Order: sequence, then structure tokens, then C-alpha cells
Amino acid sequence: MNEQKTIAIYTRVSTGYQVDKDSLPFQKKELTAYCRHVLHAEKTELFEDAGKSGKNTDRPAYQRMMKKIRAGEISHVVVYKIDRISRNLVDFSLMYDEFKKYRVTFISLNEQFDTSSAIGEAVLKIILVFAELERKLTSERVTDVMIGRAMSGKWNGARMPYGWKWNEEKAFPEHDPIEAPNARRLYEIYEKTRSTAKVRDYCYDNGIQTKRGGKWNTSTICSYLRNPMNKGDYRYNYRNSARGQKKPEGEVVYLPGVFPPLVDPDLWDRVNAILDDNAIKSTTSDNPHIKKHVHVFAGGILRCADCGAAFQVSRLDKTRANGFKPSLYVCTSRRTYRACDAPGASDVVIGPFVFNYIANMVRATKSRAKIKDLDDLQDILLSGPEYESIDRMNREDLSIIFQAIKGSRSGPGATFVPSLPGSEKDVPEISGLRAEADKLSRAMDRLKKAFLFDDGGIPESEYLSTRADLQERLTAVNNKIADALTGDSYSEAAELSFVNSASSFLLSYRLQSGDHIDYSDFAATVDKTVLKDFVNLVIDRIIIKDSKVVEIVFKNGLRNRFEY
Repeated sequence: MNEQKTIAIYTRVSTGYQVDKDSLPFQKKELTAYCRHVLHAEKTELFEDAGKSGKNTDRPAYQRMMKKIRAGEISHVVVYKIDRISRNLVDFSLMYDEFKKYRVTFISLNEQFDTSSAIGEAVLKIILVFAELERKLTSERVTDVMIGRAMSGKWNGARMPYGWKWNEEKAFPEHDPIEAPNARRLYEIYEKTRSTAKVRDYCYDNGIQTKRGGKWNTSTICSYLRNPMNKGDYRYNYRNSARGQKKPEGEVVYLPGVFPPLVDPDLWDRVNAILDDNAIKSTTSDNPHIKKHVHVFAGGILRCADCGAAFQVSRLDKTRANGFKPSLYVCTSRRTYRACDAPGASDVVIGPFVFNYIANMVRATKSRAKIKDLDDLQDILLSGPEYESIDRMNREDLSIIFQAIKGSRSGPGATFVPSLPGSEKDVPEISGLRAEADKLSRAMDRLKKAFLFDDGGIPESEYLSTRADLQERLTAVNNKIADALTGDSYSEAAELSFVNSASSFLLSYRLQSGDHIDYSDFAATVDKTVLKDFVNLVIDRIIIKDSKVVEIVFKNGLRNRFEY
């Protein structure tokens, strides 16, 4: 035994009942005695997770212990029973691989083995298989009992929906006398307006909150109107989780007439028929709300200066004579929650401002030899009618941009984040590593979607092991990138990468002549998708206040704040 290292004592119980019945004190007593008399430990540390499940590793004490193992501070991990540390075969396999990597001996007192011997390691894996089997059988038994209760019309303990409350004496749901009138009114409004947004607005105007005191939105309105409990029917085992994937119809328990109807069943049927009709229309080409137009500044890039929420597309403005059809944007917090008074914004203002500003940055780069001070730089950046109402730019931002354009090292806040085409041409190894990191990130996203949403799905064990492998590879690649970024040659090459990429883009559309960009004609002739992709490539966010651009933050970290 390495006397310089600590022996970790790990204990866990999953319920408050176990805690109260001294399960934890018993484990601690037995394990402490074992470490003292058998291992002759001079240094031990207790890691205790009370009231935590063993089916995953999302436990604070466990994570703290693993952090110390990775730091090389632990020589042994001692538990009372193997299922105290893990009841999942895949999680334990990953954990044990780390134990072996850091030469940590694992000992289970109840099963009387330790992994310092080959037979102990083999027995460990056999026992864990049966521990996981026991957990799954227990889960299946619980599920069977709950489904049996549901099929007999008994409530299985879910939260009460809006309009209902729990009757302790009868152990059964009943109408909430305060919420029920409003609940019925929501159905009536939807039948009249055929719009969940109108129902949402009615709730805001009349101070109607959700069951748990939140604000209604179109999704929660739709879910509420769809709930068959409101017409007296009981539906159970409908999804894998509260917001998870729907289960096959054959697994769903559906019993009509179990509860006293909260709303008239005929009204419920009419409302749901309208919902079905609207859902069908939303997927057809004749739906006016179907996405037919590319909005250059949509997708959360516009942010509200007043509340911080993203702007979303409100509608299209009227078509101009040259065919340009501007998009109008509105603060999400104002539109969805009526919690902000910020006015909307338009492509008519944002487009000319942003694209001419980028063009001005390109011109400033080309004229850098003539730029003597910050005022010279500001004059170039703010040249054009779009900037006549601006008093000045933030001086700190100007200083950083000045340093970048002149080729000196940038100050704090201008850390470059490579992401643009051609921005790493002088350091191809960085480009290759970035491409590999992006590839691994996309693979992890696809894996997660396949596990969560595909009907066939992939087994949990395969998902966890594959995810761990991808994460390990991604970490290794990111570490290589971090090492490469410390080179002086890369730092110097990176300074002007943003403007070089912008220059390449503008050159491809013959807009580098020095003339002012007429965004209206520009947007009417250039593919909107190209414009949108370019904006998303070079800009991180655009801050809007009083319908004006007050800040642009580029992907390379350069801030550009404008004072009106």
C-alpha cells in the first residue's frame, strides 16, 4: 500500500428511510474498522451520498471522489456492497477502467473480494451483472404494479393538471373550484379564435397563471387543451417521461369516463378537432405560416438590450419596388410573455448597418497604413448614412480594433475563435484539428438524438460506452488545439482573420469597390441563405435598443459598441 495516498471510503443510500434507520452509520462503522485493522490505513477519507440513486453516477460525493482519483490522490476505494457504488453495468465498467488506469484497488466488504487479484476482478464483474439484473427486474415489477393500478382506474401520483386538485380523503382528483371556471374558459376561447396565441394573450391579460405559478405559452396551452383528463378520460403510460418520446399505442392505458368531466366532452372533441386541423395545415404548402422566406437575422442572433431575450421573426414587411421584402423582428419576451416594452426591429435598419459596417472594417484594414489614431479609425468605421445618428464608438473597443488592424497584439477581450473559411490558412494543423473536433461534436449530437428520439433506439449500454469514447477523443483533440494555440505564429496570423474572411465574401459579390452598399438591392438579388450563413459565420450577436443597433460582437470576440 502506498502510504502517501488516501484510502477512500464510499457510502450511499438511496432513500430517507435508509438514512433514518442508520444504514449510513452502519456502513461507515464497518468500513472504518476494516481500513484500520485489515488495511492498516493511516489516512482515510469518507465520501457519502445520502438519498442518491445508484443507477447513474450523478452523485456529488462520487464525483468528488473520482476527481481525487484522477488527481492520483487515492490508492483504494472501499465499499460495503458493490451496489452502493453502482447498479449499472456500463457505468461501473467505465468507472473500473479509470480505477485500473490510476492503479486504484477496489474492495467490496460484503462480497469479500478485492481487485488486486485476478479472481477478485472476475467475481466483481459477475456480481455486477446480477446487480444490474436485479435493478431492472425491480423496475419492471414497479411498472407492472403502476399499470395495473391505472387499468383499474386508480391514480398513480402524477401532479395535478390545471383545473384539478387532489382530494386526500378520497385519494382521487377532483375539480379545483378556483381554477375550473378559467380552465373551461380557455377551451371556449380557443374554439372561437382557433389560436393558442390568443388563448395565451387572454391568460396574460387576465392574470391567469399555470398550475405552478408560471406563465402560459402556446406549447403549454396546446398540451392543456389536448389533455383527455379534462373530458373525464384517464390516459397513463403515454410517454417515456414527462416530455419524452411517445410510447407505442399498444402500451398506453386509456380508460374513458374515469373522472367527472372538467369541460363538456363535446367541447373537448371540437377543440381537439381544430387542433388536429391546424396541425395538418402546418405541414402543407398552403399554410400562410409555413416557412417560405429566409430571414437573414433570425435564429437568436439579435438580442434585446432591455431584457436580454432574443428577437424572433414577427412578420414580413411589404415588398419594395425592387423585390426586397424586409423581415420584421420582435423581442421574444415581449411577444411571448409581454414582459418587455422594447420596440421591434427591421431588416431595413439592421441590414444596411451591419453589412456596411463589415465593408467599412475591410476598408479600414486595406487603409491601415493611413490610420494614425482612434479618431481616424472611427471615421472610416462610421462612414455612411447609416451611422449619422451615432455620436461615437466605445473607446476601449476602438483601441482593440486598432491594435488588431495595425497588426499589434490585441488586448483583453479580443481572443480569437477560429471558425471562418480561410481564417487558419497559415496554420493548417489547427484547421484539421478544428474539423476533427466539429466532426466528433456532430457525432455526439447524432448519437444523443438516436438514443432519445429514434423509435428503434439504441441500447443504453451502447449509448453510454459510445458517448464515453467520443468524449475522450474530443477532449484529446481540444487539448491538441489548446497546445497549438500557444504558438506566436498563430496568434499573429489570427489577428486579421476576421476581416480577411469578410473581404473574401464581399469580393465574391464585387462589393469591394469602395462604394456604399445598397442593402435593399443587395438583398433582393443575392441568395438570402448565403447572407444568413455569412452573418452567422462572422457575428456572434447583435444588440438592439429602440430599434437601433447598439452593439455588434463578432465571432473573434471583437466588441463594437455604438453610442447615440
